Amino acid sequence: MNQSQTVSAFSLSRVRHLSNRFFLLNQKNWLVGLLGIAGILFTLWLVPVIITSGDTVPAFSALLQGPAIFAYTLGGLAITSRIFHEVHSPNTCYQFLTLPATNFEKFFSAWVVTTVAYTIFAMLSIVLLSFSVETLSALITGNWGGFALFNPISGDVIETIMSYFVYQSIFMFGAIYFRKNNFLKTVLAYIVIVIGLLITFATIMLILGLSYEGEVNFSMHFDGISGLISETLQFIYSVLFTLVMLLLTYLQLKRKQVA
Repeated sequence: MNQSQTVSAFSLSRVRHLSNRFFLLNQKNWLVGLLGIAGILFTLWLVPVIITSGDTVPAFSALLQGPAIFAYTLGGLAITSRIFHEVHSPNTCYQFLTLPATNFEKFFSAWVVTTVAYTIFAMLSIVLLSFSVETLSALITGNWGGFALFNPISGDVIETIMSYFVYQSIFMFGAIYFRKNNFLKTVLAYIVIVIGLLITFATIMLILGLSYEGEVNFSMHFDGISGLISETLQFIYSVLFTLVMLLLTYLQLKRKQVA
């Protein structure tokens, strides 16, 4: 299917309009999901406060920061896995594929929405949640000295964001490759591939005779493997892997465009 209008030059204006279009088409589901997650996290904090009648008031960093970061990652992957749902529907694919924009602009705007824009919005939401929780904590205890907002630029959070960008590229490819149940199929495919690689690596190790006194005692841990690779090499590998997955996503979108 050819585009209704051939556009060769990259345009940030078209990217902005495409990004707005992605948001407008999905804003209801995304906002409901955001409010639902925020409600669950707030309830998780409120329950022990009610049970102890205010004698125990957990800090945001102690109780909610971990779940909030996990929700950021899981929510982003879920959003990414559905970002190209129009392409797989006979009723909407024509509208998306004939938009007056290049394939790269469509791909890039989807990536921006599900990575940069989503991360900024999610981090601001967590900051707002931490402000609400810490304010209520201070009002209940009368102690404002421990008021501490969520810090989105701390080392651990930045590391989580970088990891999300890597995993997001996998789910973005799954979004354009699979027709239905994109999230679950991507998770399953990822697990199968990882297990296959581990089995292959273990087999190679055994074939090379890496055993101790003839006994097979092989245990593989991701932390142990990571310890053998320098942080620089891990970073380079992550960047290259992400770029490859994004390239595959773009090529798959381009293939559907001309199908």
